[in-house]
Amino acid sequence: MERNKAFLDVTVSLCPYCGAPYADASWYVMVLGSDVECCSCGRTWNPKSYKRDRILVAFELDESGIVMRVNKERQLVDCVP
Repeated sequence: MERNKAFLDVTVSLCPYCGAPYADASWYVMVLGSDVECCSCGRTWNPKSYKRDRILVAFELDESGIVMRVNKERQLVDCVP
């Protein structure tokens, strides 16, 4: 049975104050440059300045569109430190 796939470009960053990891849609981090509030320490920071990785995530879907698996499709090299 062939599964359909959906994709999401994800940027991973670390809070500069406490080191908590964050994974956000890259359009939110890279294009908008939006600030976030850390759920661990409560401080506000900009993930674009503290990005650690950027990957393409693949969601394997069944025939009705339900997610069956999530995989790292590939590394997106423009953001690797």
